[in-house]
Amino acid sequence: MTILGDTARNVDVNMRGAAMRRIFKISLLVGACSVILLCPRSGLAQACQDDEMMVNENKKTLTELVDTIKKESLGDFQKAYHRNSCQNKLTFFYTSVSGLVSCLDKATQDTTATKEEIESYKAKRDTYTKLKEKLDESRKTLKAAADAKDAKALIEKIELAH
Repeated sequence: MTILGDTARNVDVNMRGAAMRRIFKISLLVGACSVILLCPRSGLAQACQDDEMMVNENKKTLTELVDTIKKESLGDFQKAYHRNSCQNKLTFFYTSVSGLVSCLDKATQDTTATKEEIESYKAKRDTYTKLKEKLDESRKTLKAAADAKDAKALIEKIELAH
């Protein structure tokens, strides 16, 4: 009898544990859904923050290359293919800024954002739009440069401030 009684008690404990786990999982799911539904703009804001981080990383990389080019001779510039490297990094930077401008444009149309947030998004969008235009001009000018000496001079004048 004791074996049967112990087995029945174990089954009863296991069923209560399974029910508690099920309740916990359902509560966790409901909580996660509530957070997502109550804070829909956090995803958009996070996406724009991610894009802005990418822009800053690309800016840092390009700035380092420009600084290197400023310190090197024309021969070293040609040997290291820094004209092509700079053209590629300008393109990456331009693409990331374009993505950020697009994200900020969507954020300005977010109906759940506060007026202050929308104004902030608009100001950032305008700033990055100007940077995007400067980058596009730099890309085109560098591509059109006649020789390595002209390209090096153009790269040294690139202004990345925004």
